[in-house]
Amino acid sequence: MIEKTFYDNTPFEYGYSSKDELISNMNPLLKKLMELNKGKVFCDIGCGCGRNLVYACRLAKEVIGIDLSKESLDFASNFVKSDNLHLKQGDNLDIPLESSIADVVISDGVCHHTGDTVKAFSECVRILRAGGSLYLAVYKRYRYYPFIYYVFGGMFRLMNRSKFGNFLVETVFVFMHHLMYRIFKKQKLNKIETRNIFYDYFITPIATFQSKSDVRDWCKEFGCVIEDYSRTLGNCHVFIIKKHG
Repeated sequence: MIEKTFYDNTPFEYGYSSKDELISNMNPLLKKLMELNKGKVFCDIGCGCGRNLVYACRLAKEVIGIDLSKESLDFASNFVKSDNLHLKQGDNLDIPLESSIADVVISDGVCHHTGDTVKAFSECVRILRAGGSLYLAVYKRYRYYPFIYYVFGGMFRLMNRSKFGNFLVETVFVFMHHLMYRIFKKQKLNKIETRNIFYDYFITPIATFQSKSDVRDWCKEFGCVIEDYSRTLGNCHVFIIKKHG
């Protein structure tokens, strides 16, 4: 039996008030990839609460969602509610699927939380059919977030180990984070949603950071090529990667 995970306690759940809004906020490269592969088999590895499953289920013949967090999978099942969706609990480092079964594999901000980004990437490639495409989003190495994660996040993670420290995190810093979202981001997110963002951003126990050249090297090692790329405005950069035939 898989033990309860960080994302069981703090599922990455926010922005689920409107399915159409979720779709409109998707990365354009991911939307385009799904649309170009309509009627095929999609696998979302680390699908979480199902943000990308909504649109995937509207387009794919079959959608398989894999996640380590049972709480997230339960939420996704109840939220998406699609006959062509199959959800399974599993680890990105040992995906419980046969090789070469998917036309599209989605890894949206997941490999960098596994502790072994190269192994996680290779597993995504393994289940991809020859000629299939991988959507990969990973944290940028050369941006301000690594500094924030290690310095400020390190302080919050240390505090969170004690009951009093957790009390301060929850009552002071999570509250401040919620206020900042309301004032500066102007997003209508409730406190639970902004709490989940705070925990994902600062408290998540594992985060690694990759350069474009890192991903290019992975592709060479595992028989792939980068077909499209977007640096994006956020902490992740995005790759469309094709597996050689």
